[in-house]
Parts: sequence; structure tokens; C-alpha cells
Amino acid sequence: MAGQLAAGTVGYQVSDLGANVFRYEFFPSNLGLLQNQELDIQFDSTLFGGLFNGVADSDFRLLLLQPNSPPGALGDYSALALRDNPSLAGPFSVEVRWLGTGVPGGLPFLLHQFDASGRNLGTIGSGSVDLVGAPGSVETPEPASWLLGGIGLVIGGFLRKGRRRL
Repeated sequence: MAGQLAAGTVGYQVSDLGANVFRYEFFPSNLGLLQNQELDIQFDSTLFGGLFNGVADSDFRLLLLQPNSPPGALGDYSALALRDNPSLAGPFSVEVRWLGTGVPGGLPFLLHQFDASGRNLGTIGSGSVDLVGAPGSVETPEPASWLLGGIGLVIGGFLRKGRRRL
């Protein structure tokens, strides 16, 4: 399971709705969740005043825990998997009241395991929610530097071999 979790990611996009209200859209990928495992995205109580209008895919049970309730507590977007290998197609989103300046950014997330009675058995993974491109955009990955270097060596080898024949 740890190997699957290490490869899992959660991306986000954020939209300004006005009056310091923003909508986060989340894009989880390759989390390998099983029934009773939770994706928990955390919101710092010094930067977020409230979470509302949460949405999660039907394979999840969503719970929003408010920042500063109790005082100093983090806010949580908690999506509990209701079955093994739930759909990650979404939608996954939440609106937030932003207390900071500018646009809110990345957030930490945890993956928790619960038993059938709802008792938390512990954290099984963690990471950070990272910004993704605009909706509908396709990002072109940068070529790996080792690949470029390898291509250069192959071309150089052919050129050197060709010069010896002359």
C-alpha cells in the first residue's frame, strides 16, 4: 500500500468568487484508497475563516470541519472512501473564506485509515496539494535531463564513428 500512496498526488485550482471567498477544486490521482480510508485536506486556522459548499464524488462521504473550532484547530475537508478503489474523477471542491492577502495556495493533506466502527487507526500517507494548470489545459512535461544527455552521447558516438571511416 505504501508504494501506491507514494505515487499519489492531489492537485488543485483556485478561483476567486469575490469578497475574499475562493473555490478550491481538487484533483486526486493514484491514491489507491480502500474503503474506510480518508483524504484529509487541512486548512490553517490563521488563514481560513470558514469552509462551506463542499462537494465530493459519490464514492465518498464528505465532512467539513471548521477552522478554529475549537480555537486554534485546523479546518478539514475530509473525504472518506465508501468502497475500495473509489472513483477519483470528481468533482471535489470546497469554498473558503480567505483571511490572508492575495490568492490562497497549496495545502497539506493526510491519508487516514479507519476501522468499520469509525475509529482512527492512524495516518498512512501525506503530501501537499499542488497547483495544476487551467481547466482543459494540457501541460507538456519537460524532458528529463538524463534523456537529453543520453541522446547527446548517442549522436556524438555516431558522429565520432563516422569520422573514423573517412
